[in-house]
Amino acid sequence: MNDLSFGYLEKQYATVTAVPDYPAIAARWAKASAEAVLRLRPETIAYGRGERRMIDLYRPEGVAEPPVLVFIHGGYWQRRHRRDFAFIVEPWLARGIAVAMPGYPLCPEVTLAALIEDVKTATVTLWNAAPSLGLSRRWLVGGHSAGGHLAATLAATDWAVRGAHDLAFAGVLPSSGVFDLPPLLGTTLNIALGLDHPEAMRLSALYLTPPEGARVIAAVGGAESAEFLRQSQGLARRWTAGGARAAVLELPGRNHFTVQDAWAEPEGPLFAAAIGLLSR
Repeated sequence: MNDLSFGYLEKQYATVTAVPDYPAIAARWAKASAEAVLRLRPETIAYGRGERRMIDLYRPEGVAEPPVLVFIHGGYWQRRHRRDFAFIVEPWLARGIAVAMPGYPLCPEVTLAALIEDVKTATVTLWNAAPSLGLSRRWLVGGHSAGGHLAATLAATDWAVRGAHDLAFAGVLPSSGVFDLPPLLGTTLNIALGLDHPEAMRLSALYLTPPEGARVIAAVGGAESAEFLRQSQGLARRWTAGGARAAVLELPGRNHFTVQDAWAEPEGPLFAAAIGLLSR
């Protein structure tokens, strides 16, 4: 990478510095999420060793076998915690939808490949436990930023080799996802990720084969960087060519963080798209 390309990519993926009011947004999320966790008291399900290998499960009251939103948090695979995003949960519960939020160890404590394996293990653990937990197996998988990459990766996984032959998603809804990883090699984000080009290609959701007919909506903010717009457009285009039914949902005026807010807006287009995927 020359200095110009390094500087360009660094700026394109520098989400925090691109949004001047990010500190206020983060503070708002933290307050709302802490209150939601205290109020809703999620059930925790272990899928491995350590606090980060836990799934928080929120279930709607009085709903037998609710559908499930599996929501995976972002943070460039090296920051954040599943409970940082509890603020999105209540509108889903109000619609009779359970929310499962898997946690995972972060890079560089683990490699990105190992992190992905953890999220797959979490998914199989919850899927196998669904009948005993009173959950349906009509699931939507989604996530924001790095969580969007993980959601797409789960959608393209061969679950039969993991002993979950019937595991499938009704829909896939990543928001502001990072599906094409080689551009990150030219940024300081790769210090923690430690990827080389072959590994970045192997772990890129963009180059995985989606299930035939998989229904995918890649949401992205209209005010995000050109690279984030390219990422979502590229996923929809490539996965459609690979046999999925994929489209882009651009949210006008939204930046990388106000897209996350859309997950908690029951009258908004992202929420409507999600309900549509679960309802078909």
